[in-house]
Parts: sequence; C-alpha cells; structure tokens
Amino acid sequence: MKDIKDEVNKKCDELRKWIKGRSLNFLKKNKIVALIGGDHSTPLGLMEAVSERCNSFGILHIDAHCDLRNAYEGFAFSHASIMFNALKIKNMDRLVQVGIRDFSEGEKKIIDDSKGRVRLFSDKSMKEKMYTGSTWKQIVKNIIGQLPKNIYLSFDIDGLDPKLCPNTGTPVPGGLEFQQAIYLIEQVVESGRKIISFDINEVAPGKDEWDANVGARLLYKISNLAALSQA
Repeated sequence: MKDIKDEVNKKCDELRKWIKGRSLNFLKKNKIVALIGGDHSTPLGLMEAVSERCNSFGILHIDAHCDLRNAYEGFAFSHASIMFNALKIKNMDRLVQVGIRDFSEGEKKIIDDSKGRVRLFSDKSMKEKMYTGSTWKQIVKNIIGQLPKNIYLSFDIDGLDPKLCPNTGTPVPGGLEFQQAIYLIEQVVESGRKIISFDINEVAPGKDEWDANVGARLLYKISNLAALSQA
C-alpha cells in the first residue's frame, strides 16, 4: 500500500508542477487564469503560480469542508489537503473559508492556531445569525472585511446546497444557495477587490446533467465578475 501511495503522491506532484508551469505561461501574458476541476487537489499549482506573480493575496474559499488535512490518509495532495498545502505559500496572507459545515478537530486547531491567518465563516454560524435577524448583506460585509485587496477564489461546488450538486463526491447537508454565492462574489468586486485567479472544482455531472448546468452557470458568472474586477 505504501508503494501505491508513493506513486500517487509522485504523479500528483508532477501534475502540480505541470499546472504551475502552464499557469505561469498565461499569467505572464496578463491573462486571468481559471482552473476547472477535477477534484479539489488540482489547483495547488495555479495558486503557487499566482504567488510568483502577486506579492500578496488572499484566498476566498467556498466549500463544505475546510480541506486542512495534513496528507489525508497518506496522500500529500489529497482534495482534503488543498488548503493545508495552500497555507505553505508564504505570500498567501489570509484564508477566508465560507459555508464550511464539516471539519475535524485537527482542522479546527489549525484555524485556532493560525493567529487570524485563517478565518472561518461556518454554515452553522452564518445561518444562526440569519435566524436571529442578521441579513445576508450584513454577513457578506463581515466576510469581505477579512479579505485583502487581491483575491484568489477557490470554489468547491459542494459549498452549495446539495440540491444544486447532488452528484458531487462529498455532499453535506446545508450550504449556500446559488444566488447567495453569486451575491457574495459580486460584493467582493463591488468593494474594489480584485479577483486575480480562480478555480471551480468537484462538479460531477449525473445522467440529467443538473450538476453540469449549475457548474457552467457558476463558471459564466465568475468569469465575468473576475474580468469586471480587473477592468
């Protein structure tokens, strides 16, 4: 089993390096680069490429999971480890996680020990605020207040309510509505922040192609908003 894990880790590292190289090729041409997954392990190379072109940036992470596992089950580049690996990028100044509703004790400790570098807006905490009178607009304002000027957006489709992505690999009850997510990203742009790059991951179309429909609409909306943010 160890040999298999070593081989998987080796191939994943090769993919990381390939994606980084391809991303840098386009970033150097002043293109907005987006990565469409695949599972959520795939964008690490893009994040690293962005770090070579931008001295300081933050990640806005929409997901059902924190993805802060250290080499989950022995796989260094697991989809459950993408943000653990992203924290190794020195000029990635802030990780803001939104919609999270599934995390481990170890992941919570990483957040608590991060000295504010990781900010968690869990689905539970946001919903409880809304149940007691807070508006989504107010919550979004608080989220944006934690973000730096330059933003890398990492969007795992399971950050949405599972009715919008029933075929994704690890759905979790709860989550954002489609328009809630779009409103958040719109307000990021409205605030004057710049979306410098983004990924959309974990879209797994079923026979009815519903997940693909939602994923395609996300891609269309986010692409336009990223371009607007750099206009």
